[in-house]
Amino acid sequence: MKKLFVIGAVAIGSIASAFPFRTSCGMVFQISNDYAASVTRATLTHTLKQLNYSACGTVPSAITFYTS
Repeated sequence: MKKLFVIGAVAIGSIASAFPFRTSCGMVFQISNDYAASVTRATLTHTLKQLNYSACGTVPSAITFYTS
């Protein structure tokens, strides 16, 4: 039973992996890792700025990426 739970958690984690994006007005959106890996940094930055505009009504001057 324990092994089945661990396998299920890994499967769910790999299917629904995402990173959080916090807008300038405090809303948090989950961005798909698959999408982020498939586009250029410039495209991802543009998309996140547009998402911020849609959520908050303002376009941020910059997007900060934190990597580990």
